[in-house]
Amino acid sequence: MFRSFKKLNNESGIVLFIVLMTVIIIMIVSASILSQSMNEINFAQQQIDEIATDQLTKGIFWNAYSSGMLGGAAAGTTLQGRTYSIVLNPLGTVSGIASYNVVVGYDSFQ
Repeated sequence: MFRSFKKLNNESGIVLFIVLMTVIIIMIVSASILSQSMNEINFAQQQIDEIATDQLTKGIFWNAYSSGMLGGAAAGTTLQGRTYSIVLNPLGTVSGIASYNVVVGYDSFQ
């Protein structure tokens, strides 16, 4: 009576296999897209941290220079939930030129 249904029933294993393979391929593609997005987010955060430390280095030096307090200074600040440590060290004076070392670091595990 319904011969096409019996024929379709005999091929249901092939259809199940094709559906499972399609689902697996979609999962692999979505996992790779998610992984790529996470890598880009981490790289962007690294660039943000590098720019912030560079600007903090320049800012702490020029702030200390303008106020005339270029002695050893250590400070810490928090920007967008990340803690940055700032250290200003005088290196000495050679031929009337004073040298300073400013080090800014951040905690990357937050």
